[in-house]
Amino acid sequence: MTTGRPNPLIGFLTARLHLDRAGLLRTAIVLTLSAMAAFAVHPLGEVASALVFVLGITVAGALSGLASALIAALAAFLIYNFYLTEPALTFRIATGGDLAPLVVFNLCALVSGVLAGQLKDHALAARSSNLQLNSLLALSQELQSAARPSDVVVTVERAVHRILGARATLFQADEDGLRCLSALPCEASWHDFANGIAHAPQVSGDSPLIGRRLELANAPVTVLVLEPLRPGKIKPAFIDAVANMVALTLERAALSEQITERRAVARAEKLKSALLASVSHDFRTPLTAISASASSLIAYGEKLDAETSARLLRGVVDECERLNRYTANLLEMSRMEAGGIAQPLQILGAAEMAGAALHRIRPRAGGRQVTLHAPDPDLPVAANPALFELVLLNILDNAILYSDEGARVEIAISAEDGACRIDIADSGQGIPEHALQRVFERFYRAGRPDTTGRGSGLGLAIAKGFVEALGGTIHATIPGLDGRGTRITIRLPLAEAMQA
Repeated sequence: MTTGRPNPLIGFLTARLHLDRAGLLRTAIVLTLSAMAAFAVHPLGEVASALVFVLGITVAGALSGLASALIAALAAFLIYNFYLTEPALTFRIATGGDLAPLVVFNLCALVSGVLAGQLKDHALAARSSNLQLNSLLALSQELQSAARPSDVVVTVERAVHRILGARATLFQADEDGLRCLSALPCEASWHDFANGIAHAPQVSGDSPLIGRRLELANAPVTVLVLEPLRPGKIKPAFIDAVANMVALTLERAALSEQITERRAVARAEKLKSALLASVSHDFRTPLTAISASASSLIAYGEKLDAETSARLLRGVVDECERLNRYTANLLEMSRMEAGGIAQPLQILGAAEMAGAALHRIRPRAGGRQVTLHAPDPDLPVAANPALFELVLLNILDNAILYSDEGARVEIAISAEDGACRIDIADSGQGIPEHALQRVFERFYRAGRPDTTGRGSGLGLAIAKGFVEALGGTIHATIPGLDGRGTRITIRLPLAEAMQA
């Protein structure tokens, strides 16, 4: 047994000299018709018969390839020499002068047949390559949809079966050996074959299975196993291309998963830092105010007049409500971070809920004018009452925090294009135009430098998450009222439209 590079001639003959039954039948038909035509034109001379055979050989090669052309050339030589040249019915040549035309005929027939056959073979090879490229392109497009390593296995099995007509699955090494990654049970023969490929990538045999060990960076041994379901042999180079494509997809999915995990960790760390900063500041301020008011009442309660005592007690109540709102905001933000808002929905009157929020916010409004304008008080929306009120309170609280005494705050509720539109506008400080989109980010505060300590930076983020969870939209615009301030616009689907 010898090893080394394969003989090019053997490879050429193996690749080219192949003729199936259909090709043999076409060659026989062409040769029969050529022979009949050659006999028909024989009275015109041997040259006419020879040209007819040359044409037939060319047609045979063009139809069925090089093997057909060689067979037709050999058969035409025998027929022409036996029947059409003198002396007839023998392969002997009468004179030496008859040898030259016969040799020229054979050479012309052979050359024309070989050229036509090669053209046909090249066309078939190009068509086969084009089909393979299209299959690889389709497979690549399918694999691009796999975002996670677990998705790659399902996509490979589905795409290989649909595009290549083969069963396929992946095996990966773990502490117990090779493990089948398919959701379906794998046959024992597949396990044995995959083990053989894992330890000897060049293993061969009579098995109908085809396997490739995938070259993956920083990953355990992975083996791709295929079983063709269609007749015909799949070229090794094509299998290698499929294996490389699957390997690249696995690496891309693994890297994408790592990037996603790192981003999630970074977001969690950022949220944790912001949360600690928010808690340390936003909880300490109300607690300090409560402590100061309570201490004053304890120390000087008997010396304080009724109005001062009531003001201190009102301050304690307001700061307690402020703490309660901060706690509710943090709780709802944690729920949204954990996977969304899952709260029971009820059919609510938008104007009624806005009125309840106004009633709660008025004690903190001071000298600000807070009004509600609702031409249709019965506009229904589907929402959770506590969260809906929390959203309105957060927006109203922002309007009060970032406006001066005497400013106006207005809630307007109306129907617009099958939705309930809620506008909360104020004549306060307003939001810089460059910050209109960022005000809905967690822990972002906009405003003058002397107001950056106000609020937790969660109110509008909570409002955005809640509104979008209900299929609505929320955005901020400037100005609000009297050419100043901010306008927050909420659009929620009407409950009637949702039910329809």
